[in-house]
Amino acid sequence: MLDRRWITNNGPFVQELEQKLADFPGVRHCLAVCNATVGMEIALRATGLSGEVIVPSFTFIATAHACRWLGLKHLFADIRWIDHAIDVADVERCISDRTTGIIGVHTWGNPCETSALQDLADRYSLRVLYDAAHALGVRNGQRMVGGFGDCEVFSFHGTKFFNSFEGGQ
Repeated sequence: MLDRRWITNNGPFVQELEQKLADFPGVRHCLAVCNATVGMEIALRATGLSGEVIVPSFTFIATAHACRWLGLKHLFADIRWIDHAIDVADVERCISDRTTGIIGVHTWGNPCETSALQDLADRYSLRVLYDAAHALGVRNGQRMVGGFGDCEVFSFHGTKFFNSFEGGQ
């Protein structure tokens, strides 16, 4: 990598990493970006969300910040004490005619109730995104986290168990 003098910026090693990271959970696309917050902002833009987005009340602040920086209003839904994941029943209570999306967070490797969140989103015509910063390699039932909802965002920050010293996907 150092001999090539091309470490990032769509270089061959970045492309190889993206392909391997897409293959791991079995998804078609992966885009490496500078950090997970920017990844979430790109995902929010790509899904065309507007108005209100429901996020868990227990998450890293960047989940809500990504919404606010794009002019979206975040609404906090309660979490389940058993796993600290977003409470689907409380998400439903938060839905209004201004709601366009839900962001679930797989906290500490505990996956959200993805099927229940997707059912809810389908019923109300909402988008579902996931902050999967803590969930690379985690399974939810028979499926690997990374392919749920409209988009999932991982983090490879130095504090994560799989890291690239800094960065997100």
